[in-house]
Amino acid sequence: MKSIFTSLLLLFCASLAAQIETPHIHYLSDPNAAERQHSVDITHMKVEVKFEPEAGKVIGKVTHEFTTLQKDIDTLFFDAPGIRIISAEIDGAPVPFNINPEGVVLRFAKHLNWDEKHSVVFNYEATPKKGIYFIGWNQAENTGKADINYIRKQIWTQGQGIDNRYWIPMYDCMNDKFTTETVVTMPQPYKVLSNGRKLSVKDNNDKTSTWHYHLEKPHAGYLLMLGIGIYDVKETVTKRGTPVQFWYYPEFKDRVEPTSIYTEKMIELLEDETGTPYPWGSYSQIMVQNFLYGAMENTSATIFGDFFTVDARGFKDRNYMGVNCHELTHQWFGDLITARSGNDVWLQESFATFYPKLFFKDIEGVDAYQWAVRGEYNSAIEQSKKDHFPVRHTQAGTTRLYPKGSAVLSMLRYQLGDENFKRFIQHYLSVNGFKNVEAWDFQKALKDKLGMNYDWFFDQWIHRGGEPHYKVSYTNDGKTIAFKILQTHTTNGHVRCFKMPIDFAVYYKNGTVDRRNIWVMDTTEQTISFPNTGGAIDFALFDEESKVMKKVEFKKSFDELSAQATKAVNMIDRYDAIAAMSGIALNEKMKFLQTRYAAEKHYAIRAEIAKQLANWKILNKWYVNIVKDAKSEVKNAFIAADTNVMDQKDIFVMLLKDSSNVVVENALDKLMQCKDLDQKEKIKYLKSVEHLSGQNNNIRTKWLEYAVMNIYEPELNASYSKELTRLCSPLYEFRTRVNAANALKRLGFLNEEIANNLLEACLTYNSRLSQPCASVLKELKKGKAENDILQAEINKLSNEQQAVLKTLGLKD
Repeated sequence: MKSIFTSLLLLFCASLAAQIETPHIHYLSDPNAAERQHSVDITHMKVEVKFEPEAGKVIGKVTHEFTTLQKDIDTLFFDAPGIRIISAEIDGAPVPFNINPEGVVLRFAKHLNWDEKHSVVFNYEATPKKGIYFIGWNQAENTGKADINYIRKQIWTQGQGIDNRYWIPMYDCMNDKFTTETVVTMPQPYKVLSNGRKLSVKDNNDKTSTWHYHLEKPHAGYLLMLGIGIYDVKETVTKRGTPVQFWYYPEFKDRVEPTSIYTEKMIELLEDETGTPYPWGSYSQIMVQNFLYGAMENTSATIFGDFFTVDARGFKDRNYMGVNCHELTHQWFGDLITARSGNDVWLQESFATFYPKLFFKDIEGVDAYQWAVRGEYNSAIEQSKKDHFPVRHTQAGTTRLYPKGSAVLSMLRYQLGDENFKRFIQHYLSVNGFKNVEAWDFQKALKDKLGMNYDWFFDQWIHRGGEPHYKVSYTNDGKTIAFKILQTHTTNGHVRCFKMPIDFAVYYKNGTVDRRNIWVMDTTEQTISFPNTGGAIDFALFDEESKVMKKVEFKKSFDELSAQATKAVNMIDRYDAIAAMSGIALNEKMKFLQTRYAAEKHYAIRAEIAKQLANWKILNKWYVNIVKDAKSEVKNAFIAADTNVMDQKDIFVMLLKDSSNVVVENALDKLMQCKDLDQKEKIKYLKSVEHLSGQNNNIRTKWLEYAVMNIYEPELNASYSKELTRLCSPLYEFRTRVNAANALKRLGFLNEEIANNLLEACLTYNSRLSQPCASVLKELKKGKAENDILQAEINKLSNEQQAVLKTLGLKD
């Protein structure tokens, strides 16, 4: 017995020791990750609404069909903060209810039991501040020329994260999925878009129309949407038969093609990559004004900000393609499968950031993919200077949910290979479609379909924080090459050393290349040696093609960097060599960089060269190459780096004629801010771009600002100031308003009208308008006269509004 007991004790101790070594025990605590409990399973929600738009009022009826999950249910709660419940019924009979600040509680005389099916109906009214937005209903009509930036009458919704509850009494959490119907009555000629299939549009006798939509497969409640306004609709079909609609402003048909380009191709690529047909029947997109974000992936119907609606000129600076593909990807990752709770939102956002890289790789080539991945690495490493939350955490932040998570998926695809990756993704979606998922479902799908255990990978890249920092050097005695690798980042129980297979590449002067894939283990120091197979070394690469997220220090001579910049196969490795030359004297690198500029196809390398060669008068003739460069990124890099405006004045003047709005704006900034330019010259340059508005009036607001500063004619000055005041008013969308507000700040202008325009902006729902305008007023109120004007206007507002402004630091 004693020996058996001893053996059992030793076995227990060995098991305990193994558990201590198991990585899972040091995961960072995440108390906010707990999934919300619910006693019923909503199976269908039907929303019937009409509006009083000028009052921001919703008049509605919602029907919830559900199955009970628990025994003996005496109460049932629905989220409904601020909603006035007029009546409530269960299965056609009135039911008592109580209202609290968060919602409504139904009280059942006859308790509900397991697996019963019931229906609850609410009649209600709401004047919500969130969830649904009434745009332009109390603004003057645009009676002038067509202006994409002018405010227009719209109603649209934004349910994510938990905001649909403000206009619909509902179970508003991502961990329950149900089919939906929307029935919306609006005055003619307004059009309505909602989720799923349009069942009917009925014209009523009171000059209204009732629009009826039905989504026949279950989705999370936050994905229910409405988009209402005056629109035309472009209709197309993908090669596999998916109907596609693009809802656009009728007066701007010329912007449809540059904005909607490649949508059908994106759907086809995502079907190919995931092995899963588009799941929702049809797909629609609708542009809206003053949207809170870039876009929102509502099931079957994406809403996007109309600031992405561009003409051919604006397309060069900022277009909708990347966001378009991101939201489309969500139709699979986010809508078809939905995270169970907040800590697994990376299963939506990381994928929706990952697949657009594959799209751009398909249309632009592998260089575009490498550059996108590098940007993700840089973002993650920068964020880790602030904290080390893991990707799977409710406090991870957008940098980890989007770019870092996407970079992790790129590494996983590299590890598994394209075919294996596609195969297990198809299985993951097939098994979990129309369900809620968590990280373990993703890891399990890999094990089940491929028989591979990648827990070590997910442990360090998803469940833990940080990224590896490597310090690399090598020696070569002619027979053996020895790489010394140090991991120099700070480690603790949460951030550890990393292990990954790394691609080493040694380029020899005889033209041969020795490539080896070797594990760099999770230790602070490691030496990796292999035979010298080619004699003299041109240069060596640690992680060729930059397949692993990391920060690396690998010192090289100018000769090594020059060889790498010329001979490395991958764009990203050539870029790294060029970037490492930033500290090298101009006379040593000038001719070489000019040669590489002519040879390189990807703009990132040319932009880096333009930056390094800026500020040299002897290169003025060569700078014409930058002016003629097809990519605005290259020109903007030069403009940002060049501080010798007088020496390169002719170059900046040429850039005023560029086809990019941002290049023109940046060049105008540099010329107008040059103290050595006389006023006559500045006026001449201003007149050359007077006809340009730009995207969201970016050029026009700058022009007006500099015109006020340089054209000393009282009547003109007054008209310029008046135009800036109008551009920052509620008549315009938020980007134009912010541009104008910042111009007024730099000019130091504040009168009653400007104060009222900016105060209205500070009180709006859109933080991308309210926060910049609050900053403008904080700066302007530093002047006593300006603050007197501001306080006088604030005192005319309601007590509630004044309280908000006090929290913003505006009310004294």
